[in-house]
Amino acid sequence: MSWTVEKRNGIYLPQIDWRLDARKPAKNVFISHAHFDHIGDHPSPLCSEGTAHLIRARLPGKREWQTHPFQKPFEIAPNTEATLYPAGHIPGSAMLHLQRNDSSLLYTGDFKLSPNATAEKCVVPKADTLIIETTYGIPKYTFPPVEEVARDIVDFCQDTLENGQTPILFGYSLGKAQELLKTLEGHSFRILLHPQVLKMTHACEEIGFTFPPYSEFRFDQFKGSVVIAPPQRADSEWLSKIPNRRTAQISGWALDESFRQRSQYDRSFPLSDHADFLDLIEFVTLVDPRIVYTTHGFAKEFAETLKERGINALELGSPDQMGLSIATPAASPKPAPQPTPSTESQTNPSPNSIAAFTETWQRLEKIDGHRRAVETASQYFDTLDPIDVPIAALFLTARAFPRASDQPLRIDPALNRQAILFGAGASDADYKRARKTQANAQLAQLSLLPKPERATRTLSDFRALFDSLRSAPNPVFQHSLLADEYRKLSPQEARALARIATGDFKSGIDEAILEGAIARRFDAPEGSVKRAHLRCSDLEQVCNAAMDRLLDYVPLKLFFPLPLETYTERALDLESLSELPLPLWIEDRYDGLRCQIHKVDDRVELFDRTGTRITRKFPEIAENAILIPQDYVADGTLVAWSKENPLPFAALKQRLTRPAQDLFIGEDTEVLLWLHDLFWFNGDSLLDRPLSYRKRELDTFSVNPRLRISPVTRSKSTDPLPSMLRDAQSRGHQGLIIKNATRPYDPLSTESAWITLK
Repeated sequence: MSWTVEKRNGIYLPQIDWRLDARKPAKNVFISHAHFDHIGDHPSPLCSEGTAHLIRARLPGKREWQTHPFQKPFEIAPNTEATLYPAGHIPGSAMLHLQRNDSSLLYTGDFKLSPNATAEKCVVPKADTLIIETTYGIPKYTFPPVEEVARDIVDFCQDTLENGQTPILFGYSLGKAQELLKTLEGHSFRILLHPQVLKMTHACEEIGFTFPPYSEFRFDQFKGSVVIAPPQRADSEWLSKIPNRRTAQISGWALDESFRQRSQYDRSFPLSDHADFLDLIEFVTLVDPRIVYTTHGFAKEFAETLKERGINALELGSPDQMGLSIATPAASPKPAPQPTPSTESQTNPSPNSIAAFTETWQRLEKIDGHRRAVETASQYFDTLDPIDVPIAALFLTARAFPRASDQPLRIDPALNRQAILFGAGASDADYKRARKTQANAQLAQLSLLPKPERATRTLSDFRALFDSLRSAPNPVFQHSLLADEYRKLSPQEARALARIATGDFKSGIDEAILEGAIARRFDAPEGSVKRAHLRCSDLEQVCNAAMDRLLDYVPLKLFFPLPLETYTERALDLESLSELPLPLWIEDRYDGLRCQIHKVDDRVELFDRTGTRITRKFPEIAENAILIPQDYVADGTLVAWSKENPLPFAALKQRLTRPAQDLFIGEDTEVLLWLHDLFWFNGDSLLDRPLSYRKRELDTFSVNPRLRISPVTRSKSTDPLPSMLRDAQSRGHQGLIIKNATRPYDPLSTESAWITLK
C-alpha cells in the first residue's frame, strides 16, 4: 500500500480520514505540539499527554482528549496502528507513526534532533513515507553548537548587568522561554519572568520539567535581574517602562542578516527549538523512507536537495504532487511544463515569495464580498510561516510601514518613476512611447524594465529593502537603491514594489478583511484583533500579538489619534428617550471642533476628528496642557470663547483657516478645550473601563482657564430634558448629549453610545 497525502486544512490522510495539525475545527485531528500555529479548536484531538496539559493552560474549553504515552501503540483507525514518538521540539511535542497493510508513515510536526533541555529526547522510527517539517531547509541555516550560543547569552547577561543595565531576553512564551531559563541554570542570575512566560513555565513544571529559581516580573524590582519575555516591539509600552535596558532576540532566524537588521534589538542569538539543515538531512537518513513530503519553511528547496541525493522527495501541495501517492522511486511523475518569462502565473512560487504575494493581492482586488475576501486572505496566510504573516498583512494594505509608524516611508512618485527608467536604461522618450500603448502610467514605466526568467524576491527581502529606503540619508540614495532593485525584478515583483513604495493606498486591501484573516490564521477572536488594531494602528504588531496570544496586552499608540465614537441625533421625544437606562448622563453639546489631545511629559499633540494634527494652530492649548501634571490621552471639544461665553463655530473657523505663522495669541480668537473623556492615564489604558470610571479619573485633573472638564448632570428621569435643552442653547451651545455611563470606549460598536439633542 502507498499513502495518499494532501495539504487541506493541515495535512489530510484520506485513507484513514485523519488530519495532522489542522487549524480549522475538524474531527479526527492529531496535534503535534502546543504552539498556536499548530492547534485548532477541535472537539476531540489526539496528542501526547504533555501537549494536552499545555493546551489546557493556553486555550480553556471542554474537549474530549485522546492522549497516549510515547512509544505505546494504539489503534487509530480500522487496521491502522499508531504510535507517538517524542519530537524534541518543546515539552510534549510528538511525531505520529502509522502502520497500515505493511506500509508505514511518519509525520514529524516541528522537531529537533539535537538535544533540547526542555523537551523529551527525539526518538526516530523507520517509515516508508515521511512527512517532514522543513522550517530551516537550506544550508544557510546550520546552527552553531548550542553550548557556544548559550555561553554567548550568559556573557551578554553578565556584561549588561555589570554595566548597570537590565538584560531582556525575548523568546516565545512556550518552549523558547523555558529553554532560555535552563540556559541560565548554574549561574547566579536573579531571573524574572513576564506573566505569559510565568504561566507557561508553571504548566511545564506540572508535567515534570524543572527549572532554576525564578520570580514573576514586577516593574518595581527588575533592576539587577535578567528578564525573560515574549517578543516585544522596541516601542512597546511594556518595554518603555524599563529604562537603561539591553535587549536580545533568541531565534534561529538570527543567522539571517536581514532579520538582524530589522529586529530592532541590541543583539540576536541563533538558538532554535527546530531542526537545522544538518539535522534534517540526518533525520531523513535515520528514517530511511521511500518517499519524502516536505512542508513549511524551505520545503521546495529541501525537496530539491533530497532529490540531488537520490531520494524521492516532493514539496507537499506542489503541482508535482497533486495529492497523489508515489510508492517507489521508480515512479516517474509527468514533467511539469517549463515556465516562460511571460507566464509568471505558470510557476509555483514559494508561499513567502513576492510572486505568491502579488497573486493573492490580485485575487483579493477582484473579490467584492467581505466573507470571500477574508477566506482568500486567510488561505494565503495559512501557507506562510508565522514570521512572514505580519509582513504580508502590512504589504497588502499597500504600506511599507504601519499607519502609526513614527517614520513612514514616503517615496515621491516622480523619484520612483526616475528610478524605474534608470533601472531600465530607458529615456523619457521611451516612456512616452510606452505610454501610448498603456492606459496606466505606472504600468507603462514598468513595461520598460528587463524581464528575468524567474521571480526571486521574498517578503523578507522587501522588508529589508524598505528599511534601507527609510533610513537612506537623502532622495539621491533612495533613487540609487530603487533603480538597482528594479532592474533585477520580474514584472510582478516590480509592480508590487512600486505600489507599496509610493503608498498606492487606493489599491490596498481593506484592513477589516486583513483583521478577519489574521484572526483565522492565529485562531484568535476577531473582536480582539480589531480592538488591538484600534489601539495601535499597526497590523504587524497585531499579528505578532495574535501569534503569542497577547492581543489584550497591545498598548494604545501614543501621539497617534484613536478612532472616535460616533453619535446619533434624536428628536426630543420623551417617550422614546424613556427607554434609556437611568440615571441619564447628560452633558452640553458644544458648538466647536472635536479634538483629541495626547500629553506625555512636555510633549503635547492635538488632532481633529479626521486625525489631522492641529497642534500648531492652537499653541496656547498645548502650553496649558503641559501644566496638568498627569500624562494622558483625552477627548474633548475646542470652542471659541470670550468673557466666559462660547462663540459660534464661525469664530473658531477663522483660527483653522489662518496659517500657523500668522497667529498672534492675544490678538486672535481665544479658545477653550472642554475635556469630556479619558482614554489613557499615566501609562494605563482606560478604553475597556466604563465611561463613569474614565470620567472619575478625568475629574482628578488640576484644570486651568484653557482646559476644563465638561460638567455632567445625572437625572433619574427624562422630565428635565426640555428645560435643560433650552438652557444649554441659551448659553450658546448646540444642545445636549446623553451618554451611556456603563459603556467602555468602543468606536467599533454598531450601537452608538451617544445621543445628541438639538
